[in-house]
Amino acid sequence: MGSLAAGGAAAMGSGAFTSVSADRAVEVSVADDADALLAIDDIDESANSAYVDTSGDTISIDISTADGEGLNNEALTKIQDLLVIENQGTQPVYVWASGMPTNPRVALGSQASSQIQNAGTGPGENQVDVNPQGSGGAFSENSNLDPNDIDDSEGTGKEEAAPLLAPGDYVIVEMFAYGDLSGLDFDDEITIHAVAESEVS
Repeated sequence: MGSLAAGGAAAMGSGAFTSVSADRAVEVSVADDADALLAIDDIDESANSAYVDTSGDTISIDISTADGEGLNNEALTKIQDLLVIENQGTQPVYVWASGMPTNPRVALGSQASSQIQNAGTGPGENQVDVNPQGSGGAFSENSNLDPNDIDDSEGTGKEEAAPLLAPGDYVIVEMFAYGDLSGLDFDDEITIHAVAESEVS
């Protein structure tokens, strides 16, 4: 039987064909930020969720939505538990933000309460300078994160790495500002980036 089967396979050729056309079903859907593969949402139990608007398809942050009208000038302001960003995909991703104002500077950081894979998101040098009490870690380009080296695998500068989220992990995002904020008038979009670990390693 074995030699017969082998002979039959040889007589039929090696599996070559001219073309194949096969229909298959593929479903692609768009979800609100809170339900997407990279979920972006407010934190229900946080008093600071008052600054976060989740009523539309996308998240927005408005610091003037409470009784006050903005940030204190020449002061250190930190707003913790502002956003939670969760990896609901299937592979580890580095997550960070770009587009925050740089002059004057209002930055986003990752809090220590985050569930992330890399320990290299502790307070970067710039954050320690402005916040001796400590802060989470680099998250936006102006919070000691080098967007050209988001995994920062050299060892000495790991505090500059973007948070690495395995499937199911999350980062808690805070906002902080320091110093001379005169002239600050920021009403723009920021970009949340997520890049697979396999793409940068």
